[in-house]
Amino acid sequence: MKKNLFTLSALGMMAMFVACSSAPASYTVTAALPDSTMNGQTIYIMDVDKNVVVDSTVVDGASFTFEGKADSAIVAGVSFDGKKIKVVFALENGNIVIADDGNSSGSPLNDELTRVVALIDSVNSDYYKAYEAFEGGREEWNAIYENEWKPRFKQEVLNAYEGHKNDVVGYVLTQFMSVMNADEQLELMNSFGPCLLATQRVSKTKSTLETQKATAVGQPYVDIKGTDINGNPVSLSDYVGKGNYVLVDMWASWCGPCKREIPNLANVYNLYKNKGLTVLGIYVWDKLENLAPAMETEKITWPQIIDSNETATKLYGVQGIPCIMLIGPDGTILDRTNLRGANMQPTVEKFMFGK
Repeated sequence: MKKNLFTLSALGMMAMFVACSSAPASYTVTAALPDSTMNGQTIYIMDVDKNVVVDSTVVDGASFTFEGKADSAIVAGVSFDGKKIKVVFALENGNIVIADDGNSSGSPLNDELTRVVALIDSVNSDYYKAYEAFEGGREEWNAIYENEWKPRFKQEVLNAYEGHKNDVVGYVLTQFMSVMNADEQLELMNSFGPCLLATQRVSKTKSTLETQKATAVGQPYVDIKGTDINGNPVSLSDYVGKGNYVLVDMWASWCGPCKREIPNLANVYNLYKNKGLTVLGIYVWDKLENLAPAMETEKITWPQIIDSNETATKLYGVQGIPCIMLIGPDGTILDRTNLRGANMQPTVEKFMFGK
């Protein structure tokens, strides 16, 4: 996965860190472009974490040079429009050169960032070669991934973090922490230094994981407050603890995967609404005026809580919808991972009837 000056990589999207100290002197950032078609165009260095421009310059022929002083080091992005990042590098005082493949060099952080990217690229390359050569089925490959590749990825990330728990490289590595479970990620982040913990990305990730852990299967539900479709106050607690199982669906009218789950929700609702099951929608990340038409179009007949303050997903650490969970009569979260598609009905039946 090589970085390319004109292609935004997944690494580039997330690599942003503010360090506690900076090198002396000033910085120059230089790069050669493929041709002179951008001559005279203004380009920018952006602080990606804060999404702000920190420097600008004008392309001269087929190259550009930024000059300035960095009070603190950041991993920044070169942008041609002040919005979309084309390549990332560590902005610190020093003579930084961005190569045509997007790799940066010339300062300690840039040299180390490029080394780590090459290491991760090498592991990914090995993985995809093995995947492409594999002739078995999906379930077999999933087992190989879980038993062989996932532990290797995890160890590679942990190895790479040695010496980088409070710097730019440590920030870049956070995107690979998803190979770890929530407890492992939190344990790692608890070992971070203050500068890394203070970044918006790490702070948000840590908060989300802590919230997910607090609302995991086996934990008591957390109440959600909002309004119903008529504007009246309503809460999740108005439905939970009333003797029924409650199937909660966080959704939005614009969400295709959400709408694909509605027939499955309708099926279990019609089967078990008179046998101890309540289905409840939590309307999130959407405009109020879209709800009534969506309910009519999708033939939704179960009640809704409108989360106009956008707190429900934060309370449950939800990063994508639909998020469907089953809450027991005593308020315990029974499942929030196996309630999609064909799994929905049997999962509900397992908890309600022991099937």
